[in-house]
Amino acid sequence: MKLHIIATRPGRLALPFAFALALGGPATSQEGGIEVFAAGTLFSKGTRVSLSHIYKRKGTLFHGTDEISDPLDRTFHEHRFVAAIDHGFRPDLTVSALIPYVDKELKSDAGDSNSSGLGDVALLAKFRIHKRDWTRSSFNVSAIGGVELPTGATHERDAGARLPTELQPGLGSWNPFLGLATNLSLDRLRFDGLAFYKLNTEGAQDYEKGNFFALEVAAAYRFLHTKYPGPSASAKLGLQWRHEDHARDDGSTIGDSGSDELRLRPGLTWHPAPNIDISLAVDIPIYQDFNGDQLGTDYRTFLAIGVRF
Repeated sequence: MKLHIIATRPGRLALPFAFALALGGPATSQEGGIEVFAAGTLFSKGTRVSLSHIYKRKGTLFHGTDEISDPLDRTFHEHRFVAAIDHGFRPDLTVSALIPYVDKELKSDAGDSNSSGLGDVALLAKFRIHKRDWTRSSFNVSAIGGVELPTGATHERDAGARLPTELQPGLGSWNPFLGLATNLSLDRLRFDGLAFYKLNTEGAQDYEKGNFFALEVAAAYRFLHTKYPGPSASAKLGLQWRHEDHARDDGSTIGDSGSDELRLRPGLTWHPAPNIDISLAVDIPIYQDFNGDQLGTDYRTFLAIGVRF
């Protein structure tokens, strides 16, 4: 395994590779957009453009499921701004592009490191394979497929040295993914389900992020419903299980990588007009189990606004 050593801002030599291991895996480029991974599709020839902001904070060191003391007092912050475009080519087929701009910062007693730049763009298609409608209700099933492109910056430097891949805006790899989404609407109630898998390949600096699998269920209630074209609003509560395999460096397994997490996700959706979507959510970890020593997620916030036309 290669060891990446760089100088931090205070001028002290540090081991950011070890720092990066403690971060766990980098964020996925499939984050962002509005209902990109929900079963519903856009109407034929319809388009939605949206802008999302995702903030993630990691500041608690774990060994397995136990919180432990961090002698370097590390804290990781990530801001991800995602421009998304969705287009309905047919009533049952929607294609999407997610274009992220990423800002990462790792603070520690040994010094700070940061990077920013274009992230890895994700392109995907959603095809509705089943639809049934009845009075004020519907049921949809959609298959999703796409790929994460190596468009992100991978040569960011700090204090004159190249940062490790985990701290770069991009991974430098081609990563295909698949998903299966379901949606059941019963008057003002809505239930969603998603199974998602991403195969990560080797990218920049011979780093290969672990393959990723997630299951998610959610329930929503439309508590505000006014006569068209008046506003509407819904409250949502979701539960997501996430599994990530060990990462690899130059073909060797990285011990301090890979995890299982369970997250609670409360959220709100507001439509001030029929063609405007505003979404807010917070991820709260309720169970985290890491291989080796890694920084766990303290919380994650999501805010998005979109316009359909």
